[in-house]
Amino acid sequence: MKKTLLVFCIVGLFFLVSFNVTAIKITTGTIDKEYPMPVMSADPYFLQRYQNDYNNEDAAYIDPSLTSEVMTTSDYSILNLLYYIASDRNQGYCSNCWMWPSTSVLEIALRVQEGVTQNRLSVQYMNTCGELYPTTQIGCCEGGTISMLASFYRLTGIAVPWSNTNAHWQDFVWVGQCEQVTCDEIAKEPNYPIGSISSKRITTQNVPEATAINNIKNILHQNRGVYFSVFYADTTDLDNFRNFWRNQNENYVYDLDYYAGHAWNPDEAVGHALLIVGYHDDEATNNSDYWVLLNSWGTTSLRPNGLLRVGMHMDYSLRYLNSSTYAFGAETLNVTFGAEAPTTSITGPNKGKINTTYTFDVSAVDPQNDDVSYYINWGDGTNSGWLGPFDSGTEIQAGHSFTAQKNYTIKAKAKDIYGHEGKEQPLQIAIPYAYDIPFLFILQRLFERFPHAFPILRQVLGY
Repeated sequence: MKKTLLVFCIVGLFFLVSFNVTAIKITTGTIDKEYPMPVMSADPYFLQRYQNDYNNEDAAYIDPSLTSEVMTTSDYSILNLLYYIASDRNQGYCSNCWMWPSTSVLEIALRVQEGVTQNRLSVQYMNTCGELYPTTQIGCCEGGTISMLASFYRLTGIAVPWSNTNAHWQDFVWVGQCEQVTCDEIAKEPNYPIGSISSKRITTQNVPEATAINNIKNILHQNRGVYFSVFYADTTDLDNFRNFWRNQNENYVYDLDYYAGHAWNPDEAVGHALLIVGYHDDEATNNSDYWVLLNSWGTTSLRPNGLLRVGMHMDYSLRYLNSSTYAFGAETLNVTFGAEAPTTSITGPNKGKINTTYTFDVSAVDPQNDDVSYYINWGDGTNSGWLGPFDSGTEIQAGHSFTAQKNYTIKAKAKDIYGHEGKEQPLQIAIPYAYDIPFLFILQRLFERFPHAFPILRQVLGY
């Protein structure tokens, strides 16, 4: 019986190690049972997706008003803007390292904008529900990019707290045992509505080192998190980083220039993502300047806070031999919490005659660039109903005639495709009496010939 059980365990372990998962290659490096330290497979498909996402992002805004502050600050940290429990910040065997720093960038924005201090955002939410949105192509425990996170949240429109039912991290088990919970089982209420979100590239490649450093600092001084990606050319490079994580303490500064001159091995190359939360930069100790980063590999006895340091002075444009892939990249998010409704405008004549059709121009701009529909209340007991949807910013023309002499207040409004309804915008129009008398034609001709004559009569007749 014992021999049979032993054989069963060995066979089972074989199938687990051999399980083909795109996001993580078990053959790449050694997976430590106590500290799994998972990474993303850098296969050609993923590299193409990563490079396309990165290259298509707009450059992040660098605030010139912070230049002096950045230049005179030697130590800075935004870690206090992130509520996290280091031991819980643990991927386990799940290869979704990219979700953790990108979600943290979102959390920092939530703290800054909404003052949320004692709640984390769910990583489980996207890891489970991402596959339901084919355009984002997010599979459970698979690799990804911060651009994919932005796409996911543009579609869902909400960020879900970690504390919601089944929203805490659960997919940390062994490879092949993903999806410990279904999307329907994750409570979506309460939530934090997201008005707009997009990923931005921080300019660090193909610029002087000082520019790359100052650009990252500037984003930090804007109280925004920095998503930092690292690619390892082969098993040796990955194991070097893992040994540093496992055996050094949080004060040790790791040199990323160690990878310079190494050859890219497509069968072993992998990627990882971390969060830059601060730095130390002292001109008197140039060689010991460093970035402070937060990892998602849990804690060790030497790393109780889940933090690490890497040297600040490095080749930010490093490429491996035999590869066009940059070793490092830095990104952030532009995000606005709270769904913003479209802003409407209406223009047209402010006076007219009864039983005459007049044309009014209506347009609306949606902050999230969502499609919009228009609604016009004509002020006479009738309305246009909802017209559309149209592309954000599209101007439409709507005609209407009035059957009674009075002053009317026309009100136009717009809503986006998610039902976020904007404020009504008014337009006044005066409809005087239409005089149906034989000499009206003669009067019109007189007004045309003598444009400045009979001003009081003109006003009464509405000319």
